[in-house]
Amino acid sequence: MCTTGGSGRRQLGGAERILTELVPAHAGTGVKVVAATSDDEVGRSLREAGVPWIGLGATGRVDLGYARAIRRLVREVKPDVVCAHLLSAAMHARAALSLDRTPLVVTLHNSLWQYRDTAGSWQRRAAVQSNITLDLAMRRLRPHATVAVSEFEATELRERGRVRDVHVIPNPLPASWPTPAVEASASDRRPVVGYLGRLEREKGADLLAETAGLLPEMDVRVAGDGSLPIAARPNLDLVGRVTAADFLRRIDCLLVPSRVESFGLSALEALSLGVPVVHTGAGGLAEVTRHATDGLAFRADPTPAALADAVRRALGGGLSTAERQRVAGWYAREYAFDRCVTRWQSLYRSLT
Repeated sequence: MCTTGGSGRRQLGGAERILTELVPAHAGTGVKVVAATSDDEVGRSLREAGVPWIGLGATGRVDLGYARAIRRLVREVKPDVVCAHLLSAAMHARAALSLDRTPLVVTLHNSLWQYRDTAGSWQRRAAVQSNITLDLAMRRLRPHATVAVSEFEATELRERGRVRDVHVIPNPLPASWPTPAVEASASDRRPVVGYLGRLEREKGADLLAETAGLLPEMDVRVAGDGSLPIAARPNLDLVGRVTAADFLRRIDCLLVPSRVESFGLSALEALSLGVPVVHTGAGGLAEVTRHATDGLAFRADPTPAALADAVRRALGGGLSTAERQRVAGWYAREYAFDRCVTRWQSLYRSLT
């Protein structure tokens, strides 16, 4: 179950994208799956994949009707395991199943402490702190297994939250992701720098326009949508929603200026295709990019000047085409989709 984007806010980020492939993959292996999600892009994708689907989602931060609906659904379906993704579904599932012993797995796909530490206002910090307090209280009220998508997130939970029973299952590349085929960059055109993600402050989208202004010799293409307006620049194009693989194969460098990142799916996707990545090292980004440090992955402070300098370093040479191919192949194998499906199903079996 998942309420995408939290209480009433809809989005299609990395966590939602993974669910639209992971859930049908489980069903395809013979596991009986019932999906209970919001009636949005995630719900539509699951229905189109033939997954039994029920429209369930929270309409607010606390939605007693949503909790009651979860309780009724579990009583009717009698599942072996309930798996809740993202904070809102996790909170309501814990409340709904407080007296039910069905094994529960929770995956937040983020670190609440990271959101608190990087909040832009005291009001926002207070709101996140209330979520942290409630989350920890609900964990004690309704014990369950927790899946972290990176060692960074697992460490946050274990050390800052004193959470036990944490399992690390890294996010995978998409199921239909292309095989790495790295080609030499064309030298007869302007370099293209890309951004792929939600247009939100926590993703560093507010830094894009000024960074583009410091790279007048390059074109900057921004893919994604969100609530943050992006100021116009002569060399900056807003291209909206795109197919990730097609977009990444048409750029020379990916910019990941995140302040908050428990994993870094776009960085993984770029590296698996041999595309250089400039990133802030926030949260799980340092972990995901570690194997490519200073070859295909370049770390910079989250400021326009530092990001622009790192882009020039990334495009200034570095690895040969053959070396880029080798790094891309390592990422393709290490984060293969089938490995992730196997890890999840092994966890389910251990709980039942």
